[in-house]
Amino acid sequence: MKILLDTNIWVHAYNKSSPNQKPAATIIKKAIQGEIDACLTSQVLYELFAVITNPKRVENPLPTKEAAELCIDLWECNEIEKINPSGVAPLEVFKLAQSLKLCRAEVFDCNLAVTAKENSVDAIYTENVADFKHYSFVKTVNPFEK
Repeated sequence: MKILLDTNIWVHAYNKSSPNQKPAATIIKKAIQGEIDACLTSQVLYELFAVITNPKRVENPLPTKEAAELCIDLWECNEIEKINPSGVAPLEVFKLAQSLKLCRAEVFDCNLAVTAKENSVDAIYTENVADFKHYSFVKTVNPFEK
C-alpha cells in the first residue's frame, strides 16, 4: 500500500515534545527501512520546515540550518518516493476549490489529495482526517488512533 505522509506525521516525528513523537518516528523509521511504501511531496517538506522553525507552532523549534539539513536529507532519502503534482493539477485543485467552496489554507490539503490521486497513492496518513473529508478519491488514516 502506497502511503503519502502528511506534514503532521513528520512534525510529530521530529518534535521531541510531541506526545505522538514515538509513534510518528516509528512510521518514519519503517518507511526508511522499506517496511512501509511511503512517499513525500515538496509541499509537505516546505510545510514541515515552516512548522519546525516556528516557536509559535512547536515548543522547541529547530534552527534554520538544522531544519534545512533535515529537509534536504529527507528529499535525498532514496527509500522514500518523491511525488509531484502534474502540470494540470492546479486546474483540478482550483475547480475543486470552486465546487467545494474552499478558502484559505484548505487549498493545500486539496493539492495534496489531487497529487495523491495522480500518483496512485492508496492512503494519506494524517492526524487531520477531517481536512480530507471532501476527497472520496483518496483514503485517509489517522495512525495515532487506537
